[in-house]
Amino acid sequence: MNPDRLFDLAAEFAHATGNAERFHARAAVATGDDRAAHEKAASRWEAIAARRREHLRAALREALRGTVKAVPDERLPVATWQPGRVEVRATTPDGTRTVRVRYTPAQATAAAVALIACAAITDDPDGSTLASILPAFPPNPPGDEPVTTDEGRPA
Repeated sequence: MNPDRLFDLAAEFAHATGNAERFHARAAVATGDDRAAHEKAASRWEAIAARRREHLRAALREALRGTVKAVPDERLPVATWQPGRVEVRATTPDGTRTVRVRYTPAQATAAAVALIACAAITDDPDGSTLASILPAFPPNPPGDEPVTTDEGRPA
């Protein structure tokens, strides 16, 4: 589908939605027969807008079908813009299109665990890939003595 046709479908949807809103506003201030006529016109435009929305959605699905190959966004690969949502961000290799995946906190945690497991499995046998980006477990701060039990063993 060419971009001009998508633009036309979006404009038709916007026009129908605008007309529905205008007739609702007119009905709110009208009385008697005028009110009924405006409500009827608003309902008619709402139905038209619903049909045009579905045409637009179908055209967008058709235009955007297929797998999008993307790489992590270098500036902000993970964000929390919305409360209760974690957003993973990526862009197409040529930078022309962004891709967003929004997770609930539980989904984000499950995805993170799966990613860590897959990274560990696919690391080089000597662990050099992950070792270069993940620091070793930090040592205890100086002066911190390990907690021991009454028998003198570490707790």
